[in-house]
Amino acid sequence: DFMKQGSGVIAIYSLKNTKHPMNSFTLESGALCLDFHPSYNQLLAVGCYDGSVKVFDIRKAENKPIFTSDVRSGKHTDPVWQVSWQPDEIGKDLNFFSVSSDGRVANWVMTKNELKME
Repeated sequence: DFMKQGSGVIAIYSLKNTKHPMNSFTLESGALCLDFHPSYNQLLAVGCYDGSVKVFDIRKAENKPIFTSDVRSGKHTDPVWQVSWQPDEIGKDLNFFSVSSDGRVANWVMTKNELKME
């Protein structure tokens, strides 16, 4: 059942130490897909089972995303199966796309203080 999903964890490992993760992030919902930004490899976009998308800065020790979608900013109504960063354009905000089984492809734009669905 869609609403009976559990929590999830993302663990980031380095080839320098494969026994212990460099960082880990706990999620309220399971992570189904992720994509590292091609130019800013500290940024990780994540698509979740509950329809939300999140962006983590893996350099930060705190266990919370720097951006997350919600009802106000918009979110999918079914699980997110794919996230993909878009190439950077000079002077433009960073953005990525998400694909969900709710039939929508969403473009997410990171502004200074929020994640917006366009």
